[in-house]
Amino acid sequence: MNLRVIKKDVNYLIDEFISDALISLTFIEDDQKTAGVIDLTNQALELQEEILCKISHPDGNKRAYYRNLMDSLLSALDALYDKLSEVVSKKN
Repeated sequence: MNLRVIKKDVNYLIDEFISDALISLTFIEDDQKTAGVIDLTNQALELQEEILCKISHPDGNKRAYYRNLMDSLLSALDALYDKLSEVVSKKN
């Protein structure tokens, strides 16, 4: 797998999360929930920066390194989606 493809995949996945978060903002009227969604969006951008930096500096076996990196990205995105769901569905 090419590094360019890996970086495109990372950017696509993070962009999809940010799109979902911004769409959820259109249905939220509570300022506290809005702040929570914006905070999650910032966390996603920090995750993107961190993963892209790690892609450029591999350690050891490259195939295993990139597989583990993508697995950690997917698990972090799952956690962000869970948090987004909690924020949006939280009762006042």
